Amino acid sequence: MEPREFFIEERLESYRNSCFCNLGESGFHAYRLEEIMDFANVSGEELGKLTLNDSPNRGGNELREEISKLYPGVGADEVLVTTGTSEALYLAFHLLLKKGDRLAVYWPAFQALYEIPEMLGAEVLRVPVDKKLNPKDWENVDADLYVLNQPHNPTGAGFSSGDWEDLKQILRKKKKPVLFDEHYRFLDFDSDLGKTGVSTKDRFYGTGSFTKCMGVTGLRVGWLIADKEFVNRARSFKDYLTHTVSPISEKLALGLLRNRSRFLPEIKKEVKENLSFFYDSLSQLTDIIEFSQVSGGLVGWAKLKRGISSEEYADLLMKKTGVFVLPGSNFEEEGFLRIGFGEKKERFREGIERWTECSPLL
Repeated sequence: MEPREFFIEERLESYRNSCFCNLGESGFHAYRLEEIMDFANVSGEELGKLTLNDSPNRGGNELREEISKLYPGVGADEVLVTTGTSEALYLAFHLLLKKGDRLAVYWPAFQALYEIPEMLGAEVLRVPVDKKLNPKDWENVDADLYVLNQPHNPTGAGFSSGDWEDLKQILRKKKKPVLFDEHYRFLDFDSDLGKTGVSTKDRFYGTGSFTKCMGVTGLRVGWLIADKEFVNRARSFKDYLTHTVSPISEKLALGLLRNRSRFLPEIKKEVKENLSFFYDSLSQLTDIIEFSQVSGGLVGWAKLKRGISSEEYADLLMKKTGVFVLPGSNFEEEGFLRIGFGEKKERFREGIERWTECSPLL
């Protein structure tokens, strides 16, 4: 099976250097290294003193301690630093699934959440996403592993605070492992740091990162949160994958996590302003008939008029305006567009204005 992630990346790469306004990406616009060093409070002298030996393959102690603070009741020995969330998911699925197992995941889904399980021979149960995530979505779902992406990619939907405890109670009763993929947790719109479902004693495991939220995807730092025994197994498996994360990436990652209050509120403010501008422009985008409410993260899910090909629409939009969005067909859901809100504010607004001027496209 050819992973659909390949086709998405191929499409992104073909447009990345030619588009005017890139609304296909799922991360915040990239910062320059000098800006990142300032955010992280790391000097050039400090970087110059680093040795380029391997980091510990669990991740450095200080970084694991800082990550553990994001999860109530979790210790540093329950954290494994990985090369992005992708490696964390790859490790978790290989240790949690075997051929014939059933995995339940919100649908539409980020490709790695179902393509890796399918590659391993698991059956994927699609739990449809409504305008809001609801604990009752999971009451009658019977699986060997439950996967929840919160805030959700690609729709941007989330659970309300009142529903969160109900959800965890429903999942506890199933007495099966749960994997919370919380990549956009740093961009929750209602709190400084979004909710987590991680509880290692309940086998509620987690994957996470900050790189998309903070515009530093090139650092390639993510993590897996699990009980000690599971982390030990994952660590051994990781020896045969990337083995370690660069000590330079770890140094900057530690500084960014410790100092995030200096810059993350401004990122969140810009994302919210982009999203608000898009909401205000929706009535002029006449090919879109519905747009899901975004509760956090950097992406949203727009429904096209019946009969419009998402791929044809995305290509024509790019050709006419220089604005790139990701077609729903890349998520195996025709008739939708995934729209990213991490572009710079001025460019985002001009991109939306170009789009409205050409609407309708088809």
